[in-house]
Amino acid sequence: MKDLSLMVCPHDTVRYPEGWHRLAQYLSLRLNRPIRLAPSSDFIEFHQDIIGADLVYANPVDSLNLLDDHGFCLLAHPADTYDEALLIAGPDGSLPAIEAIHGAAVASVKPLISTRLALKLLRDRGIIPASLMHRDSWLSVVRSVWNGEVPFGIIHRDAYEALSPQGREMVRILDTTNARLAYHMFCARPSICAALPTLTKLLTIMDADPEGMLVLDGLHIPGWLPVIDAELVHLRALMA
Repeated sequence: MKDLSLMVCPHDTVRYPEGWHRLAQYLSLRLNRPIRLAPSSDFIEFHQDIIGADLVYANPVDSLNLLDDHGFCLLAHPADTYDEALLIAGPDGSLPAIEAIHGAAVASVKPLISTRLALKLLRDRGIIPASLMHRDSWLSVVRSVWNGEVPFGIIHRDAYEALSPQGREMVRILDTTNARLAYHMFCARPSICAALPTLTKLLTIMDADPEGMLVLDGLHIPGWLPVIDAELVHLRALMA
């Protein structure tokens, strides 16, 4: 029987590599179908390969691209786990008010949903940055703010929490979003959805299984929920 490949957002495999291996093993045993974790070293490699993967756990933008452009189905999303953003400033001087961002340059990773969430928070308060300076990674955003290259930055909340204590001291938090609109999603290619129609159910009952709970604990996910169409409407509006 052919192995199924599972690809996971690089940010998540870096944080909990053993947890994702255990999830692949857990699903393999219950589906009676070998599932092989195919890790990516960075987003360039991830984006090159995800279209050919059988199962994918991806950020909201990548998940919707798989759904809309490649016919993938959305299986589930982690319960009570949302993509949120932090607005950050450098480590020196008095901590400015968030209004200081108005008319200033802000560093971020442009294509990602956290940037959109932070910009929405600013717009809702009448704050418009002068420019958005693209960086290739969240760590590059932190470094740009820390060294004074750009006065403010937007960073994914999980990326900040994954920093070392020394990394967190490089910047200070001005504000955080609490939109609860966006989340990573577990997706599958169309042939897998047809062949394994119980996959969503298997994910969503993991928290009722003691072995499943151990796997979820290793991923720091409380459980899985089905993806609701009405929630995608709000997410698409944010991305428009």
